Amino acid sequence: MRLASLRNTTLGVLVAAAFLASCESAVNPLIGEPRPFTIWGLLDAAADTQRVRIFSIEGEPGVDRPGTLDASVTTTNLETGETVVWEPYQVTYDDGVTAHLFEAVFRPVHGHRYRLDVTRSDGALSTATVKVPPEVDFTIERSDISPRIHVYVRGNPLPNLLGVEMRYEATNVPPAQVWPTDLKLHPVVNYPVEVSYQGTEQRAPGVVRYDINMTDDFAIVEETYKSKCLVTEGNPNIALRRVEFHFVAANEEWSPPGGVFDPEVLVEPGALSNIENGYGFFGAGVVVAERWTPVKGLRDFIGYSSEQGCSLAPSATNPSCTSPPVPCLDDFSDDIWGLYF
Repeated sequence: MRLASLRNTTLGVLVAAAFLASCESAVNPLIGEPRPFTIWGLLDAAADTQRVRIFSIEGEPGVDRPGTLDASVTTTNLETGETVVWEPYQVTYDDGVTAHLFEAVFRPVHGHRYRLDVTRSDGALSTATVKVPPEVDFTIERSDISPRIHVYVRGNPLPNLLGVEMRYEATNVPPAQVWPTDLKLHPVVNYPVEVSYQGTEQRAPGVVRYDINMTDDFAIVEETYKSKCLVTEGNPNIALRRVEFHFVAANEEWSPPGGVFDPEVLVEPGALSNIENGYGFFGAGVVVAERWTPVKGLRDFIGYSSEQGCSLAPSATNPSCTSPPVPCLDDFSDDIWGLYF
């Protein structure tokens, strides 16, 4: 089973991609299953627009079906009584699967409880109740001369932290344009690499600390680029455009098996669910992120490069200047041209 992430420009949806994943094959048939819906989504207290993905259960719990979904979605703020109606829309993936999603424009309030109701026209109902966790105090210590970063997250109580990652938005650096003019595949590819720091935290009363070493992470970025045929030994240059540290401060119930939201695990009925009369999971939290671009001197120190690997003239002694790397991105499910500048 291969799952393709829903593409979106907001980090909230990127982190929620495990919920909003596209599934090509059926899982665990449930013939005669009386529960009406599978639900994947979260309330993000850092976003003004909320999204949830809904599957109707007709023999299988995690399969998209064409046509209009027989469902209406609302949330109710249980502290204030305010109810919001969610609007339906559809997304079609590159593999032809059409996903049914609902969205609503509002920002959840920290500390408030919300009930999500998904109702079929015959009255069948799947529901979930979540509490938005309190705000967190997030600070990050970094400098222009050191690859080491210290991140501190404070709260009382300490938040449930998930999806803790450094994201390196990098691109391969091409040689100068001296390759054959009939080259069909442009070699400049933007291929972000995410390094997980989940489980590496140091805890003290009231604070969680993460220690990041961008030099160590560069080894992972470089190995990834080599495995994707984006660089070669003769042209090993990788440029760093920017970095991002992000995590989700989640509600207490948001505790997946092994601490990781793996869609292939979570799509299995009973793996993790807080849905009454349904399957899936509906969480609450706040997506926290900081993005910046290290200065050139620090990028150079870490191992990145911003210089072209070849001169403007062909080099007979350096084959990489006339034979650029051709990416091998077989595991990338989106349109490959979406990666190119």
